[in-house]
Amino acid sequence: MSNLPLRRFDPFLIALLSVFAFYAITTSILVPLFEGPDEDDHFRYTKFLADHRALPVQLFQAGGGDAGHQGWQPPLYYGVAALVIAPIDTRDYERRLQRNPAAALTGDITCCGRNNYFHSDAENFPYTRATLAVHLARGVTILFGLVSVYAIYALFLTLFPKQNYLALAATAVAVLNPSFIYSSALVSNDIPLVAFCALAFLVIAKILVGQWNAHAKSFFILGIFVALAILTKTTALGLLPIVFVVVLYLAFRQQPRHSVSRFSFLVSRFSFDVSRFTLYISLPILGITAWYFIRNHILYGDPLAYKLIAASALPPRDAPLTLAELFQINLPWLWQTFWGGPTPGDFPQSLLAIFFIASLISVFGFTFHVSRLRNQLGTNRLVPMGLMLGWLAFIFVAQLQLIRTANGTDQGRYLFPAIFAIALIYVLGSSEIVWHIVSRLSRTFTFSLAQRAVAVFTTAFFIALPAFVLTAYTIPAYARPAPFNPAALAQRGAPLEANFENGMSLRGVSLSSRALSCNEKLGVTLFWTTDARIRDSYRVFAHLVNAQGNVAGSQDVIPGRGAYPTVYWKAGEWLQDTIAVPIQRGARAGNYNVIVGAYKFGEPEQRVNLKNAQEDFVTVGDVQLNAPLEGCP
Repeated sequence: MSNLPLRRFDPFLIALLSVFAFYAITTSILVPLFEGPDEDDHFRYTKFLADHRALPVQLFQAGGGDAGHQGWQPPLYYGVAALVIAPIDTRDYERRLQRNPAAALTGDITCCGRNNYFHSDAENFPYTRATLAVHLARGVTILFGLVSVYAIYALFLTLFPKQNYLALAATAVAVLNPSFIYSSALVSNDIPLVAFCALAFLVIAKILVGQWNAHAKSFFILGIFVALAILTKTTALGLLPIVFVVVLYLAFRQQPRHSVSRFSFLVSRFSFDVSRFTLYISLPILGITAWYFIRNHILYGDPLAYKLIAASALPPRDAPLTLAELFQINLPWLWQTFWGGPTPGDFPQSLLAIFFIASLISVFGFTFHVSRLRNQLGTNRLVPMGLMLGWLAFIFVAQLQLIRTANGTDQGRYLFPAIFAIALIYVLGSSEIVWHIVSRLSRTFTFSLAQRAVAVFTTAFFIALPAFVLTAYTIPAYARPAPFNPAALAQRGAPLEANFENGMSLRGVSLSSRALSCNEKLGVTLFWTTDARIRDSYRVFAHLVNAQGNVAGSQDVIPGRGAYPTVYWKAGEWLQDTIAVPIQRGARAGNYNVIVGAYKFGEPEQRVNLKNAQEDFVTVGDVQLNAPLEGCP
């Protein structure tokens, strides 16, 4: 075997690894425990392995049993993470799982917040017990993410030797995708699957382009990576037909062309090569994975445990999938969560539209590029590129089938095993289009220059994109508001005294305006404190009501933009919270009182009374609404 197509010190690779590690570690620190998709159950499975040192026996019921509804998954990633957390006392795990009933992935964040769980100070640094174990398990995922960075970069350099700019840009598109970074920062087996799939395609590319010889050792290594991918997630079973195509192609390529007349000899030689190549690959696959499928068959009645999965983890859809639902709901959400990262409900639609347009352009450009340079690319490169596209097609079709059969499966992260194919289409396709456009203006503008220009721009964009997502969406979604100094109340708002029976005390208010038009929002800034711990989550409402009881605007929120519910409040701590109240359609001109109150989440009709009073709200001011005679449009 020849050496890897990487220098001992490749500055592009080092830069990619460093940037990825920075973003993944930062995201892991910023995102509270169990806020990722199914992270609670991914960790529950890991904890079960660490505690019992044995695989769980899942139940045919919702939740799957003690190991959670992810306990049916192949165990490789969970086993590695379990080894890391085994020495840690994680008995406080269940106390970290207090559900936030107001959590909402989409919609107005100020209404509900993005936190799936309430989070206590026990999650703060320095980490201990279950918190420490979760962060260590996340660290295992980050390490697999770094392996993915290396494997994808090496894959592109294998296909396009000495084109480091292309490898840099394509890898950046793949691994600096905000959603990819987010998944890499969680307890999850999605990124380990990407790592092993990328390594498998790296070996395939090396064999097909001739960097590695087509002999037993090469095929054995390929079989190991495929086996590890399968033992990470059964999605990797789709690699088996890919590998078989590689075997057939290599067996065909090795046949002597000068012996065409000896047909029977060629057939027997071809069959022999197919058999031995298949044997070399099959030995590690069967040796590493067979026990798992045999165990499934014995325990659950089928090797893939489909019946168990349907009963415990992925309940069937309530009704058949319609085309309208697929194109209006599932595919848009699939696209949004592919890019959206930790808060897909907040990801800007304009950016998603840009990505979509860029994707269409890149597909056309990639097609033109391959058609134009097919002779220059050669069969040795076209075949692995074709296999990558075939793998992408398989992953997408499998995703559609999953959407068709089960609810809640329209998740973009399920496309990640083929993300390197998507990245290749983006970079080659966009380079082709840029070259076609600019070369018409300047004949000295070569495709190489176009590719380098696109690579520099693409890399810079994808280095900046995660920083934008972190600061614009991730941090605000989970960050608690800064404590307020009550000494500054006189400068910030008008003091008042309104104490509610649940322990909430409203000590001041500030209104953004005393006169509004229909298209404006009233900012109601409230200054809260409490003298005791509040054990339930309450919503705060701010309504505009006139003397006749007509409502011109209303907004009900979880304090702190949804990120600081009342269960977090500490005695003596002050909070400044602003509610933006929109004017509702049909509101008439006139004078409106601004009233503020609270109710326990889920019980809007049961408002909290003021102490020693019958009122369940406090009037904090009044505003004049200017509107046409027919009311606000």
